[in-house]
Amino acid sequence: MAENLDNRRLFLAALLSLAVLMVWQWLLPPKPPVEPLEASPISSPVSRAGSESPSEPSAQPGERPVAEDAATAKLGAASTQAPVERPLVVAESEQTVELATDGARVQFTNRGGQVFSFELLARGANGKSVELVRLRDEKAPYPFAWIAPDGSPVALNQELFVVERPSRRAVTFRYSGPLGAAEKTFELLDDGRLAVDASVTGGVADWGLLLGPGLRNPPLAEFQDRFQKKFRRASFGNGSAVDDLEAGKVDAPTEIAAGGLTWVGLEDKYFLTALVAESRFDRVMVRPVTNLTDETQVVGYQEPADAAAAKEDGEHDLELIMIGAGGRLAGVSYWGPKEYVELRRLGVGLENTVRWGMFGFIAKPLLYGLRWLFDHVVHNYGWCIVLMTFLIKVVLFPLTHKSYVSMQKLQKLNPQMEAIRARFRPKLRDPKGRPNIEMQRKMNEEIQALFKSEGASPAGGCLPMLVQMPIFFGFYQLLSQAVELWNAPWIWWIHDLTARDPYWVLPLIMGATQLAQTRMMPPATNPSQRIIMTTMPIWFTVLAFGFPSGLVLYWLTNNVLTIIQQGGYQRLKKAGFFGGEDVAPTAAKVNKKG
Repeated sequence: MAENLDNRRLFLAALLSLAVLMVWQWLLPPKPPVEPLEASPISSPVSRAGSESPSEPSAQPGERPVAEDAATAKLGAASTQAPVERPLVVAESEQTVELATDGARVQFTNRGGQVFSFELLARGANGKSVELVRLRDEKAPYPFAWIAPDGSPVALNQELFVVERPSRRAVTFRYSGPLGAAEKTFELLDDGRLAVDASVTGGVADWGLLLGPGLRNPPLAEFQDRFQKKFRRASFGNGSAVDDLEAGKVDAPTEIAAGGLTWVGLEDKYFLTALVAESRFDRVMVRPVTNLTDETQVVGYQEPADAAAAKEDGEHDLELIMIGAGGRLAGVSYWGPKEYVELRRLGVGLENTVRWGMFGFIAKPLLYGLRWLFDHVVHNYGWCIVLMTFLIKVVLFPLTHKSYVSMQKLQKLNPQMEAIRARFRPKLRDPKGRPNIEMQRKMNEEIQALFKSEGASPAGGCLPMLVQMPIFFGFYQLLSQAVELWNAPWIWWIHDLTARDPYWVLPLIMGATQLAQTRMMPPATNPSQRIIMTTMPIWFTVLAFGFPSGLVLYWLTNNVLTIIQQGGYQRLKKAGFFGGEDVAPTAAKVNKKG
């Protein structure tokens, strides 16, 4: 009996053990064996002039184990990590990739994953596109190239990255090999901004991404314009604040304190390229380069052997090297015009690159007004300036009317003022010919009392001019900064409202209207005022030769409207208004004839 009981217990233990093993296998199954990866086909060759269509299959990497050795490690920056084995991911040939929206077309090369063309569509004169990437030698690095902080080449930038297309408007460049593992992804957003995310693991220990040098390939006349040189600069933003370095004042590589920077960029008078950081900047380097030009435009650049010789070599621009933190640099880059309204909508402070100066409080509303007129009334910025000038004239009408009435009162009081001066003239100097200050004070007091009794002001005639001067300078700042007016035509020979009139027609007509306006005004009673009013048309004409056509158009329109207004006042004056100055003589003539 005992033996049978032991057998049953042994059988039950075996059964329980088997059950435990089966449950264990079911809950924790063993990992499947690792099968070796087969090499994927390499992408087909693509010429540099061609582009990869979004509908084409993305290139796939070829992978095989490879070990780093001392010879290959020297191709990149020194690495502190021990040699490791990683799969080789590299393309077989160089190829181009294109991303596009309705307003921009961006072309990349898989050699380093660089941007070799960023084209704004239908932005220039006559609807032509604007290329924002400066021309250069094919061996020179392009924007977003891998580059060392000191500007020296990084071998990683010469590698052929494998191309992958995660979406129609995105591209990823991947590399893995002796220089480490690197990846760079670009996505072209609907508004034309370009998102970038770059990272490196192993191999290259210290790297950055290049921005620039410079912007566009401007015509030589525009490039050498002294009014435009000061706008070529590197800018650094931190919220609402912006700092900058002018290209003409940087003669050596300069490191910028990156702490707190939210964006960095390069700009010229009308365009901007900037990277708004998602991952913070570790460092930012600014380096000068010397521009190369032909007979028509800027065609490239060269880095001077001696950085201090950049100024001596001639015109130069700047390039930025952006170094990320923790082996990664990511953000959204802006490439486009410095349109204040659009930049402000981004909410990162890029609108501060449009520098209005002290009259910005006038220039900004003028810009909004011109844009509204352009969008809703007339699709021509020249006529928008004419309409805006008319509206300003209407707003200032109460002031100009009061000024004209004051001038008429001064003219009516002129005989009484001359009588006071004649009475005091013998007393203004003592017998020795020295000025009698006391008599001069009493004469001025009597004249001022006369003005006060009649409600007249000697400064009334100059007041409209003083009020219009800030508007004039506000328009000047607007026309100097607003890319909306760049290459904007008006009529006939005026093809660019931001450029000077090539034939001086507008300045000469403006000077003639200024002279006519001055002669229609009542003569000033003060000799100094008479000299100012007489010489003003000459000085304004000379200055207008160098003013933008849009600014001269504003002043010309203002003069024509003022002449019409003064003509109306003279008719009203003859009809007996403003004190009836001409009524009595007319009545006397009638009585005499009778």
